[in-house]
Amino acid sequence: MTRELIGGLALLIVPTIAVLILFGIRFRRRSQEKILYDLPAFSAENDLGEVLYVSTVFSSDLLAKVWAQGLGNRGNARLWLGNNGIGLARNGEKDFNIPTSAIQSLSEANATIDRGVEAKGLISISWSHNNVGLVTNIRFRDKQRHNEIKKTLIEKLGVSFA
Repeated sequence: MTRELIGGLALLIVPTIAVLILFGIRFRRRSQEKILYDLPAFSAENDLGEVLYVSTVFSSDLLAKVWAQGLGNRGNARLWLGNNGIGLARNGEKDFNIPTSAIQSLSEANATIDRGVEAKGLISISWSHNNVGLVTNIRFRDKQRHNEIKKTLIEKLGVSFA
């Protein structure tokens, strides 16, 4: 009897922890959406190809993932470049645009909150929305494509990589 009771309690621990994590993420997402509402509308002009959307974090706390507007979910996306900024069309999530005027810097990184890659394997876009500093990280499947897009971003946006 005692063994069955201990086994039953052990089986309840995992679902309980999962539910607590789910509620924590939902609470965080709702509180962030009060600050980060209405992401800039997506606009598509020049398709730069497929990327891996890795994360968006707060520039003031690089270990705090942004969950608002579905930005917390990593996945495949298409990168677009237009006259008014960089667009990300994410599979299964809301597409958004990073306006050129909001971009503070572009850089290369090798890690973000939940992903580590080879040296300079991520392109980090530092930008602001509603006076909140953000850093969006994307990754290309191969280094050649990474370098081509880096060159295109420098030419079209007139910004340099830090």
